[in-house]
Amino acid sequence: MSNQSLKIVVTAPYFGSLFQIAILEHFKKLLSPENMSFRSSTGEVNKQIEILKKILTENKPTVLISISMSPNPDIISLYRANNVPIILLDEEALGVSTIATDNYTGGRIAAEYLISKGRKKIAIVTGRVQARENYGGNYNAKLRLAGFKEALRNSGLAIPSGCVLEVPNYSREDGVAAMPKLIDAGVDAIFCAAADNTALGLLSVARERGIRIPEDIAIIGFDDLPAAQTSTPGLTTIRQPMKEIVEAAYNMATTQRDEILKRPKKVLFKPELIIRKSA
Repeated sequence: MSNQSLKIVVTAPYFGSLFQIAILEHFKKLLSPENMSFRSSTGEVNKQIEILKKILTENKPTVLISISMSPNPDIISLYRANNVPIILLDEEALGVSTIATDNYTGGRIAAEYLISKGRKKIAIVTGRVQARENYGGNYNAKLRLAGFKEALRNSGLAIPSGCVLEVPNYSREDGVAAMPKLIDAGVDAIFCAAADNTALGLLSVARERGIRIPEDIAIIGFDDLPAAQTSTPGLTTIRQPMKEIVEAAYNMATTQRDEILKRPKKVLFKPELIIRKSA
C-alpha cells in the first residue's frame, strides 16, 4: 500500500493514561500526520459504538488501531464489510487482531517475586475486572489478576479478604485513594496491576504516613514508564515493551493489511521484571 493511500486511525477511550500517551508517542515516530489521526472515544459501551461508526464514515481509515478497547461484534462486522481491519492493543475480540504483553504471565511473575521475598499478605490493585454500568471489564486486568492468583495458589497463599481493589482510571489519584485501605488491612506487599502511575500514588501515601518501602510494604507496578525510574524509591515493575508493540502494530497495518483482514493474528510479547528499590 502506498503512503498516499495509507490512513491509520488510532483510538482509545480517553488518551488519558500514561500508557496510552507513551503508545501515541511511539506511533508519532513511525507515521506522518497525513497518514495518521487520533480519535478519542469513551469507556461507555453505547457511546463507543457510535464513535466507532463515525470514525469509519468521517475518517475513512484503511486500518483502525484501538488501544484498550474491545469493539462489539456488530462494529467488527461493519469494519470488515468495509475492508477495514482492526488491530487491538492490550485488548482482545473475536475476528480482529491483537497485540499485547502476556498479561497473565506478568501477573504471575509479580506474585512469584513478592513470594520469593517472603511476603505473605499480598494485595492487588487492579483495573476494572467486572463489567458494570455500561462499562466493560478490562482485558489486561482480568489476565493480570488471574496470573497473580495462580502464583499465590501454587504457594499455598491467597489474597487477604478485601485486598482486591479495583480502580477506574489507572491514575495516580486511584493509588492515593487505595493505599489507606491497604495499610489498614495490614498487607506486606502490593502488586499494582493498574499500572505505574497508580503505584506512584501508593508510594506518595506511604511517604506521608511514614511507611517504609519496601521494609514495611513492598510495591510492584506494571508498564515501566519513565516515572518508575525517577520515583522515590525507584519502582520495581513489570515492563511492557511498548516500542516493540507499536512497531508490530505498524508493520501489521502497513504490510499485512489484507492478510489480517482475512486471518486476524494474535501477537503476545514477553513481560520482564525490572527490579528497583520498592520491592
